[in-house]
Amino acid sequence: MFRISLTVTLFFLLSGMSLAASFVVDHNSTDLQQIPAEWISRAKADLHIAYNHTSHGSQLITGMNAMKNYPPFGDTYDWSDTTTGTADSLSLDDNGITGAIGDLSQGDTDYNNNGIDRWAEETYAFLNDENNYHINVILWSWCNISGHNIDRYLASMQWLIDQFSAGGTHPRANEHPVQFVYITAHANGGGEDDSSDSRNKQIRAYCATHDSILFDFSDIENYDPDDNYFLDKLLTDALYYDSDNNGSKDSNWASEYLVRHADSDHYKLTKGDGGAFGGSGSCAHSDGPDNDARLNCVLKGQAAWYLFARLAGWNPDSQTNEKTAANTVVNTMLLLK
Repeated sequence: MFRISLTVTLFFLLSGMSLAASFVVDHNSTDLQQIPAEWISRAKADLHIAYNHTSHGSQLITGMNAMKNYPPFGDTYDWSDTTTGTADSLSLDDNGITGAIGDLSQGDTDYNNNGIDRWAEETYAFLNDENNYHINVILWSWCNISGHNIDRYLASMQWLIDQFSAGGTHPRANEHPVQFVYITAHANGGGEDDSSDSRNKQIRAYCATHDSILFDFSDIENYDPDDNYFLDKLLTDALYYDSDNNGSKDSNWASEYLVRHADSDHYKLTKGDGGAFGGSGSCAHSDGPDNDARLNCVLKGQAAWYLFARLAGWNPDSQTNEKTAANTVVNTMLLLK
């Protein structure tokens, strides 16, 4: 009996280790084949997202629209700009926090003099309204992060999480908890540790130590899908970079990638399929040469669906961890014999 109890206890302890609330969505999260279809369906059925942004944040929406309209995908990535959605369409209320200031950059003001950003105060009022109790995901994006108060951004996010997330102090948290997604900001062209990267690093470090969910907007720009790194080459938000270290941003990694992958879904989602599907629409700040940099929007749209699957409960690490736990249990049982 002791051996069985100890083994069962070990199994559940080890299994529980894989159920972390925190995760990061980044350049490794743009391969849609990673996502089991059941979790796309679960996201459509369970999530009601309010997403506020201005032009840079619209890149996610542009990419999601390309996926929605791409014929080979059918209705897999269908979404609707509503608060309720349907079982077959993800509910994403685009700029749904009505009356709120545009984005995190514009909302970076402590107008109540209480150490909380204006965008967070407006989010509180939105979530406090019983008409919005069905909303269970909040995402805001940055425009230019340079010069903004990241300490107050992090404190404001934590203030909301402490009240509205599972176990939070607000009355709705018990039956209607909310998941909050931190986000980084676009490249500013100064390379590593510039006015954008230094602040993005601060956000990443906080999320890593506070059990948080992070959509790493910047990291998706920093790498092409072949895992080549560009931030150290004065990368811009339109994916231009300095190819020969002479200070001139003379190349665009999206153009180079699409040349290498002219038959890929990435190419067709960006440039069109040569038929009725014309590819991605205009990508704010990232049309680039021959509209190649619209790949920036496509990748962020794909990462957005990865985020939604994770928020719906998918854990890509769980199968590996379950196998590890099972092996540990077997080994433990052998040792106890």
